[in-house]
Amino acid sequence: MAESVLARLDAGAEPRQRRRPGWKSAAGLIAIGAMAAAVVVAVFALSGPREVAAAPTPEAAIRDARVAYTRNATRCYRVTIDARGREVFPLLAQEAERTLCTRGDRFVVEPGFGGKGAWGSDGAGRVWVAPTLDGAAAFTEVELPQGLRNVVKIHELEPDTLLDEVLASFEMDWSEPPTASTQTYSVEATRRGEAPPLQLASARLVIDKINKTVRSLELKRRGLTNGYATLTFALTGAVERDDAAFTPEGHIRRGAPVYGRSKPLLRHRLLRQHLGDALLGG
Repeated sequence: MAESVLARLDAGAEPRQRRRPGWKSAAGLIAIGAMAAAVVVAVFALSGPREVAAAPTPEAAIRDARVAYTRNATRCYRVTIDARGREVFPLLAQEAERTLCTRGDRFVVEPGFGGKGAWGSDGAGRVWVAPTLDGAAAFTEVELPQGLRNVVKIHELEPDTLLDEVLASFEMDWSEPPTASTQTYSVEATRRGEAPPLQLASARLVIDKINKTVRSLELKRRGLTNGYATLTFALTGAVERDDAAFTPEGHIRRGAPVYGRSKPLLRHRLLRQHLGDALLGG
């Protein structure tokens, strides 16, 4: 009889729902994953901005810039010279702001001396001056008048050579301590010992943290005596320039003469007519 009662109870009971295997464990894993992701986000939010490609020392920042530099790119800089520098180098007495574009050992400065034309070096042994569209003067290294030679020296900007010199002969420190929020490193470099005439005495370099480009250089050079000139080169960008931009022919009319070693009197007359005697003097 008991068996019949139990049978009737079982028949009247609602069927039990079958458990789907694994659904609780899957939901648990999803919840754990969401919590882990939230923790990671919170950690990064609390930690603030991270320093990118940190350089532990000023030397490392300079070395990274040297490795990143490529000679085949054309870079242009806005150039200024301080008042003392204009006294030390009379050819630059009337100069204000100008643009220097350089590729390897070639460069061009615009506007040129006295705000006229352009001048530069073609990288093949010629230093040239084009004060007018009607003609230019070109000199080999051994012919350079002393005044022009001095100005060429302080405008030569081969970053790879300069960075090598700084690494070899200068003491380095941070001009401004690097922080996570800044995009650049600022390095102060001072020559060990006294700088010879026209040589670099100190430099301040601003270097991009990400691409290691030298954004600006403040170069302090000794004059021929005890005076110092400070030239500042501020990078305006990497640009495309035709090879002719680094030659006198690229800055005069087609067919206009370039007076060189074979025509010294005409070369002298052209420069004196447009620039006076300062360029030809000492």
